[in-house]
Amino acid sequence: MRNSKWFGAALASALLVTGGAGSIVATSSNVSAAAAVNTSAVKTAKATWKVNSLPVAFSTIDSSGYKLYSLSEVAGELGAKVILSSNGFELNDSKGLHIVQLQAGAKSYLVDGVSQQFTVAPVLYNGKVYVELTKLVTALGGELTAEDQSILSFARPEGQFDTLHWNADGSIIANRSDSETAQLLKFSAFPGVYDIFSSNESALDFAVSPDQKWGAFTDEKGQLNLISLSSGAISPLGTDTSVKMDLVWSQDGKTIYFIQGDKQEKIGQISVETGAVKTLLEDKVENKSELRLSADSKSVVYIVNVTGVAKNDTDSTEDSLTVDFSKAGEQLYKLDLSTKDAKPAALTTALDNKLYPEILANGAVAYLSADPDGNAANTLKSIGADGAITNIALDVEPSWSTGVATGLIVSGTAADGSTTIYSIDANGSKTSLFHTTEDVSEVAVSHDGSKLAIVSDGKVLLIQNGQALQLTK
Repeated sequence: MRNSKWFGAALASALLVTGGAGSIVATSSNVSAAAAVNTSAVKTAKATWKVNSLPVAFSTIDSSGYKLYSLSEVAGELGAKVILSSNGFELNDSKGLHIVQLQAGAKSYLVDGVSQQFTVAPVLYNGKVYVELTKLVTALGGELTAEDQSILSFARPEGQFDTLHWNADGSIIANRSDSETAQLLKFSAFPGVYDIFSSNESALDFAVSPDQKWGAFTDEKGQLNLISLSSGAISPLGTDTSVKMDLVWSQDGKTIYFIQGDKQEKIGQISVETGAVKTLLEDKVENKSELRLSADSKSVVYIVNVTGVAKNDTDSTEDSLTVDFSKAGEQLYKLDLSTKDAKPAALTTALDNKLYPEILANGAVAYLSADPDGNAANTLKSIGADGAITNIALDVEPSWSTGVATGLIVSGTAADGSTTIYSIDANGSKTSLFHTTEDVSEVAVSHDGSKLAIVSDGKVLLIQNGQALQLTK
């Protein structure tokens, strides 16, 4: 959403005169004679900048070897309010966050009460005041990039970001990981437009509902909470405080499934409408994780981390204790929720690490296979209905994947170190969505799959139609 172009003027002790659209004409009562320039030595011109992605031609003059810009035109494009008085000019940004006070002919100016210095003092020429562009833009909270002649009404936030989520209105929610206190920011698709979304430490990560209107998370007491992804309002769901991990929503948004228990030994669910908790599986097998739910809610897939088995001889001494790691590793299991008292079925037996499991629309289970010793490249695998495991061919080494309605979104690294993000349909056909020479540490997919949010070098970027838009600095 673009900021409206408006500026007002109030009469203090001086007369305010407008000279055409978007101009302010200074009078002798508020501008000293020293502020005026010799008209015969001035060169006028137009300079075009992209302001909030749209081209704008500003009036400029050359003064003492510096290019100065029309104060009224720049302020108007940034949505700033300009007040003219006998003491000079007061500018207020459209969010009401900054107050800038300056005078024509004076190098010193105030930004939120703090003194700053122009390199060249603002000057009066033909009844209009001209100022340094960069210092005016930054004083009003904007951002200027000289390399591509671009200006943003509001500067993008700086920092290291992670934990990306989309919401229903197309905003991106991200955690500022280098902040001293918990800080979730919500970004629009327009650089510089963002808000503080939440400062709740427990809400830094959450499971997003299928309609992307709600997030679910547990706090330090085990209480399950819902957070509105529009307003950030948080409300408790139920009263159960047992350990709940790997939250996943049903497609109708009425139920949340989770790994339950201090040792992650159970699978449970909670009704979003009533808060009632129900245990679905209690087989005493510990270390469950990465719970996934089929679209029809009839089955779940999860990982069991199989640990080493301790063995003792007849003396049962500490020295005789040994641990057998021959079968240790991660294994995928599937549980049929539609059949009463169904037992989990093992889908894998190999000792590779298994990451990012997904139940696809056709019933297959996809996952990323990684060598625990790091001696072999990662591969993307699929488990068919018959239990056969096959590789999904890629020309990159996969590092991340997620399921979408049409199949999979996969990110991988090529031999030259570049990163490519692919969409893979049910037939295995690949479509390249984005390619970059930079490292990509995280990817999030919009609800319709048309847009991506990525973290690259700690920065948040929006990817649409193969083009990247950087939302943070």
